[in-house]
Amino acid sequence: MRNFKKFMTAYHTQNKTCLHDLYTDRQVYYSSLSSFEQPVEDEKLYCYRSVSFQFTGTGFRTPEQMILYVWIPEEICREAGDIPPLRTACEDWLLRLLGAPVNALSESFQNDHKDTREQSSFSLQEPGAVVLTRNGCLYREERHAFRLRMPCAFPLINGHSVNGKAGYRGVKAVLDLICDRLETADRAELAAHVLLYSRQRQIRAYLRENGLLAFLANGSILPRQGTTQLPLSGAVPFRAPASLEVTIRMSDGYSVTGMGLKQGITVITGGGYSGKSTLLDCLEQGIYDHVAGDGREYVISDETACKVYAEDGRYLAPTDLSPFFSYLPGNHSPHCFGTPHASGSVSQAANIVEAVYGGSRLLLIDEDTSATNFMIRDETMRRLVKKEPIVPFTDRVMELADMGISTILVIGGSGEYLKYAHRVLLLEDYLVADVTQQAVGFGVRKSDSGILRTEDRNRQTAADRRVLRTDDGDIQGETGSHSWTTIRYLPWAGGGNALIPGQCIRIENARYLKIGGFTADITRLTALTENGQPGSLTWLLEKLLFAEGDGDTDLRTRCESLMKSLFSASMDTVLASRTHRYELQLEQIRSLDLLMAAFRLRPDTQ
Repeated sequence: MRNFKKFMTAYHTQNKTCLHDLYTDRQVYYSSLSSFEQPVEDEKLYCYRSVSFQFTGTGFRTPEQMILYVWIPEEICREAGDIPPLRTACEDWLLRLLGAPVNALSESFQNDHKDTREQSSFSLQEPGAVVLTRNGCLYREERHAFRLRMPCAFPLINGHSVNGKAGYRGVKAVLDLICDRLETADRAELAAHVLLYSRQRQIRAYLRENGLLAFLANGSILPRQGTTQLPLSGAVPFRAPASLEVTIRMSDGYSVTGMGLKQGITVITGGGYSGKSTLLDCLEQGIYDHVAGDGREYVISDETACKVYAEDGRYLAPTDLSPFFSYLPGNHSPHCFGTPHASGSVSQAANIVEAVYGGSRLLLIDEDTSATNFMIRDETMRRLVKKEPIVPFTDRVMELADMGISTILVIGGSGEYLKYAHRVLLLEDYLVADVTQQAVGFGVRKSDSGILRTEDRNRQTAADRRVLRTDDGDIQGETGSHSWTTIRYLPWAGGGNALIPGQCIRIENARYLKIGGFTADITRLTALTENGQPGSLTWLLEKLLFAEGDGDTDLRTRCESLMKSLFSASMDTVLASRTHRYELQLEQIRSLDLLMAAFRLRPDTQ
């Protein structure tokens, strides 16, 4: 710290370009490179109390805009357990411990009577309701330390000269706050935070090993307060039906009991405002691990769960819709159909095809946000309407189940899906009952019910849908041959303007990504609930659009490869080399989310 103070005192009132010396040892610059990429002889690392810190630049012309890295020794969290497998929980705990206080301190530096360039500012990521990997705090195993990443601005005098004294005081105040918080932190809270995360990972392993789609613990609070992620006070705690109750025992001796949903087709029904959609929403959010006090700590779903909607007006690039359409108006082939304004049925069909292609093993569907003509067509309408291009989802749901892709449906207005369901859940005032056996007596013939033996069900379904498999594995049905896993490419690779930084725009309840000359409507990607996730999407979509030489690579393969690089050490260099990219607060997303967003990219000219 003494060296840092000496530096800031020596350069007080000097031209702001001297700030480059905080992270470089010599003034060797190339006009084509940002300051972050300039030659560096030795790493400038400063020490203070229990932490060390260093700076990096974000642009040659803006030396006052920097990134402050604070290195926290791993000993701080070692008491909670072996760090590498639990690193995400430790990173999350540190951000929860330090994020809000650092931002509050930065806010206290602000003065409305001064120019913003004359004030110190610091920013540290603040987590939401779930535990995720975030670039605000990452564990670096090679250093055996956690690295905090804080975009910061050094104060200037008249916009050109360094206010070294104020800059030093600002950095010291932030470091003192961090060290004080670390020294007084309750280690029991850290241990509890890490233990909860460990148990959640064990439940996920249990689901995979036992063929379960989801687990909802008894006592969970499912309803939320309005549009927030806060639990609703006074809500009815969840209680599993006895027939679906399972108990999971943890390695630490703790056990939790709740409802385990097996693979297959599950129908959730009930009257209005009984909690059906709330239950489905919680199953969607079960892909994440929630923090203590959220109410959904032990609501765990298959990590590939994907909620699909009907999206009127959605842009659709050429897609194979043959599983759901025998033909399309205007003699368009269902094997390769695209439109700038998809109808409800076309968009929902496309969303399912894309989710299956992306590797989803669990589809979540709510009839309130679905296209009716896509979901069902009863026997009366089949007899009356002979020429119907749409193959309803009822005719494909068993086929998907045979492929290992399960479906959970919220249905309140039709009994069509009862004949296909492996289980039926009834909600009344947020209380769940297993009514699979009772469903036989309510308008569904026993021979048609979902309670049939597996061999009878397969024989009935094949007969109803006239499904045959050819020698090459293609499925022959009402639409002729079709494939669920047709290789997809990004048709826009190399287009647009890579120099225009992407951004996320909110218009009322809608969310749009603007990237170069493209727009992606991600409103219905409802699994993305954290503030930093759109930033991750934006950055990765830029890489997809403007990367050279990858246009002929399968899109799913490209997305999975990109996801592995999101939090790599090299990503910091790339972020800081782009205009305003250094401010991005990135959060973990799934390759499936990236894929679904890529499918929604629309050129601004269309």
